[in-house]
Amino acid sequence: MEFPDFGKQCANKDCKQLDFLPVKCDNCHALFCKDHSRFDSHQCVPIESTNDLGSKLETTWFKCTLDSCMSKNPCEMLCPKCDKHYCLAHRHHGCLDELPGKEARKVLREAAKKSKDQFAIAKEEADKKIEASLRQAELQPEKRRMAQQIRLMKLKGKALGDNKIPVIDRVYFTIHPPIKDNKVTSAVPLFTSKTWTVGRTIDLFAVRLKIENRNDKSNTPKLRLFKLEDGEHLSTQMDRVIGRMVTDGLIFNGDSLILHYIDATKNPVEIEPEKLMEYKLSSV
Repeated sequence: MEFPDFGKQCANKDCKQLDFLPVKCDNCHALFCKDHSRFDSHQCVPIESTNDLGSKLETTWFKCTLDSCMSKNPCEMLCPKCDKHYCLAHRHHGCLDELPGKEARKVLREAAKKSKDQFAIAKEEADKKIEASLRQAELQPEKRRMAQQIRLMKLKGKALGDNKIPVIDRVYFTIHPPIKDNKVTSAVPLFTSKTWTVGRTIDLFAVRLKIENRNDKSNTPKLRLFKLEDGEHLSTQMDRVIGRMVTDGLIFNGDSLILHYIDATKNPVEIEPEKLMEYKLSSV
């Protein structure tokens, strides 16, 4: 998927937000965010009549099963019992009333679970496509800056850290926790302060990830930071300030980093190539 086509602004003039998965209107063919994709949300009049040749155009939308209702929806919403489409206003149409309370609740629970599972699968696939597009764009100089901005925007909404850090001082990263028992765990969005040192940042990340940190003990594996992109060691100077590293271009706000246990007695300190590949594969 090419990066220039990745993400579009909502066509609603009062919205214009960037949406990673825009919805194309079947009628006017404009792209909208999910909140403005319905016909009535962007003042779109459904066309059912003719084209230039006089042949009938068909649209993909669904009429409420209730005879007295004229509502039409761009997505189908099926009743878990009768398997018929109803609009939101008539989703409680009495179909489940004939069932005993316990059985009705069971049907609703199963329907809710099915919808939740379907959404989780769709979201996972969408996230993979987004991540793949960002990683591809970051390898191209002319697209790298835009990719960084999009990654940062995604991180800000869900990153964890020390809430005492002023918002203006926060620096965001996607952190890959250490491999444990030969298993790679999911990356976690975290933030630190631009005024903090690398050592203090590692301590914060260890607390948030709930992993053992024995950097203050001798003869123990040490937690160190590396770049996911190329495995570059970022903690050669534990007293180096994070903000200075961003300013110097060593890392960027929104970067993907690895927190990894290493043998500090070895020189140079580096992450094993096979381990780096495991971290990279886990992010695809």
